[in-house]
Amino acid sequence: MKPEQCRAARALMDWSQTKLAETAGLGLSTVVDFERKRREVSADGIAALRTALEKAGVQFIAENGGGPGVRLKKTAKGVKEISQEIDALEDKISSMPGPTEPSPEASMNIMRKAVAKNNLAKLKNRRARITRPNRSK
Repeated sequence: MKPEQCRAARALMDWSQTKLAETAGLGLSTVVDFERKRREVSADGIAALRTALEKAGVQFIAENGGGPGVRLKKTAKGVKEISQEIDALEDKISSMPGPTEPSPEASMNIMRKAVAKNNLAKLKNRRARITRPNRSK
């Protein structure tokens, strides 16, 4: 982890240097000195900083031609959020106009409804996978 990544990760988490130091179990001066490149921080110290940030949801992106970086982990949606999306999609589908005379507009409405029904099926499957008990032995 580079000092720039540490600063960026803290910004993503809206953490102060004090918060990071406490979470990592290090002194505030260690965080400040590392981020400002004032002194070399031990590998264990850098590992503690990185671990604290990763546990909070930060992902470190390696140097891969575009330079090192950070991002937040994508959080999985829970049953409640998926159920809300299902309800909204079902309302949308029920309010879509039914087939009328053949026309480009009618064809597009049929296509939109088919796509919405497909998305609805995917959401219902995802919700079922989450709520299904684990059957591994």
